[in-house]
Amino acid sequence: MTPPDEERVVAFLLDLARALHLAYLPAPAVEEHLRRAARAWGLRVQVFTLQSLVVTEVVSGAPRRVDMERLPFNPHWNLWRTARLLELSRALAAGSLQVAEARAELDRIVAARPLYPHALVFLAYAVYGAVVAARVGGAWLEMSVAAVIGFLAGIIHFGTIRSMRVDLQKSFLAAFVGTLVAFGFTTVLPPFDASRAVFGGATLLIPAMVVTLGTHELVTESVEAGMARLVYGLLRFLMLGAGMLGAVRLWQVFLPLPGYTAANPLPTGIVLGLVALGGVALVVCMGVKWREVPWIIGAVLLAYGTQELTKVIFGGRGSPILSAFVLGIAGILYGRLPGRMPTTVIMPGLLQLVPGFLGTQAILGLLGAGEAGEGAHVFDMLMVVLQIVMGLVFAHILVLPRAESRVRQPV
Repeated sequence: MTPPDEERVVAFLLDLARALHLAYLPAPAVEEHLRRAARAWGLRVQVFTLQSLVVTEVVSGAPRRVDMERLPFNPHWNLWRTARLLELSRALAAGSLQVAEARAELDRIVAARPLYPHALVFLAYAVYGAVVAARVGGAWLEMSVAAVIGFLAGIIHFGTIRSMRVDLQKSFLAAFVGTLVAFGFTTVLPPFDASRAVFGGATLLIPAMVVTLGTHELVTESVEAGMARLVYGLLRFLMLGAGMLGAVRLWQVFLPLPGYTAANPLPTGIVLGLVALGGVALVVCMGVKWREVPWIIGAVLLAYGTQELTKVIFGGRGSPILSAFVLGIAGILYGRLPGRMPTTVIMPGLLQLVPGFLGTQAILGLLGAGEAGEGAHVFDMLMVVLQIVMGLVFAHILVLPRAESRVRQPV
């Protein structure tokens, strides 16, 4: 390969790494996609990815060259874009695209407009917030307040999406505003569980998925990337706690804190219907085409139903490792269908399993919120995350090798 071609390939690989990183792919997956693409064009590269940096070293030419690119953090889920990027990566690995063609396609994917207008996304945030409040044991009052907080969280998220520097502040601001709104509703509504309402409304800004990805990177030997992502996720949890604390302190200046009121969970049949409705809302929140609605509803029901079944069998919080294993198998098998990607099933399903509410309860306990945080600890949250990651890893070990071998054949 001539030097100009090598220059274009390396520049493209760095841009591809940036796009894949923003698509919530763990570091090992980003590195593997880049190596396969380079190999298809006759280059052998070493790739090293961190939370905010990707480094490539071309080791097949002479002299060797090292390039690096700083990576921003992902501001928003967009599973349609993720699917397009993975399709592009598969085509690159198969050797079916030249550099110019790949560059044009990557630019089209990155520049594509969102599938849904912001107003519809705000409404979907509200609906999903209400559904989550019911899923974690809330009733109609908790759901109503969570819907208001969710709508505000969507405005906060999209109002700051152009600035990568305020990602941490989103968690603080959402928790601060959400807690004040929940406290405000306690003065005009009958007693309700404010913690479930706050968590439901702010759930899509809570970084449990970041912690899950960081733990996945740790157990797959990407220690540097995993530690950075895990620390970042935990820092966002602390920002969540700081937002709650700020709201509590401000509220105490004017009024006494509302007392804790235990929620009365809705019947299981109603919760199942609401979880399905949450799947429809996630289609909009996560940027998926409407043709995927049945699959996403199936994914959230599968994840939620499996977890609830394990609670009946094992008691307590059930078996997150088994739930994640079942979800991982379903996602990988779904990804074998033509034009389909495992993330379309796995990501919405994981949102039903990640222990964000457990983390919120732990923060409330640290703040001295009495019964609201009783029995919840940050260590428990991390153990649940580890179980989820191990379940996904076992699913990949059992099912994925066949799919990977089919991808490698044309290379």
